[in-house]
Amino acid sequence: MMVPVDRQLDEPRAADQSGEDWRLIHRVGMGDQAALESLYMRHYSGLYRFILQVTRRVDFVEEVINDVMFVVWEKAAEVKPLSKASTWILGIAHNKALQALRRNRRTGSATLDQSGYAELTPDMDMSFGEMETREVLFALLRGLSPEQRAVMELVYYHGLHYSEIARVIDCPENTVKTRVFHARRKLREIWPELTGTRAPDASKTDNR
Repeated sequence: MMVPVDRQLDEPRAADQSGEDWRLIHRVGMGDQAALESLYMRHYSGLYRFILQVTRRVDFVEEVINDVMFVVWEKAAEVKPLSKASTWILGIAHNKALQALRRNRRTGSATLDQSGYAELTPDMDMSFGEMETREVLFALLRGLSPEQRAVMELVYYHGLHYSEIARVIDCPENTVKTRVFHARRKLREIWPELTGTRAPDASKTDNR
């Protein structure tokens, strides 16, 4: 199967970024706090979005990011560069986000609302159509479980393959495929209710 041109262009860029990340992680393992700060800045936006999507708790995000970076600091000296650095960091974020949900399951809910979702796409100059799309997306994601939101975020925003997602969430690749399947089915059920139109078939454009 021919690899799309845009993916051919993206893969060297991703490899370069991961290489720089691993160099920073190596320095972190030697106690370099400036390297940790550089990693924090490089991954903050992606971590913020991912954790917010999984937990839907705006009040969790900064604490979970800090927990993630603490683990990076603690484990940097022993981790092996067997995959992309972002895969390792997202795996830590996934674990910490679910732990935060479990710890606070009975403490009430400061759930993600439209104002919180705006943090994911902070464009203050959107058209009405774009705002409408954001609200539809918010409502769609609200219908998924944290595990389903995690895999959909990793597939469609972070662009990971199923094998990479399996490493992030520490489960068999078939489990990832099952979660994506059920998430898509759920979204297809919700879509007509929100938009009055037939849901697009995302599987036709997914070559993972």
